[in-house]
Amino acid sequence: MLKEQIFEKMNGFLTEGLLLLPEQYTIEDEFAEGKECCILYEGIYQAERNLCERLGEDENEDVETILNSMEKITRILAMKMYEYGKYACMVRAIGR
Repeated sequence: MLKEQIFEKMNGFLTEGLLLLPEQYTIEDEFAEGKECCILYEGIYQAERNLCERLGEDENEDVETILNSMEKITRILAMKMYEYGKYACMVRAIGR
């Protein structure tokens, strides 16, 4: 599905050339070096490392659960926003 491809591209999971959109549309990798999401993610990673160090562990299951759940929540919200945006465009196109 297009919305999944857009999400994957924005999150840096989709390689170049796999997303078929007209040339005037550019979907940026929001996790590219220097982008705000990249910087925020680096902060999250460092906080996780700090927590694990304080706990004397290499990794912590609770921290992993939090991170994985937040990623799933983000995906759910992004997919819903895509659908709402698509619906809003359709309504606008038919003049409601």
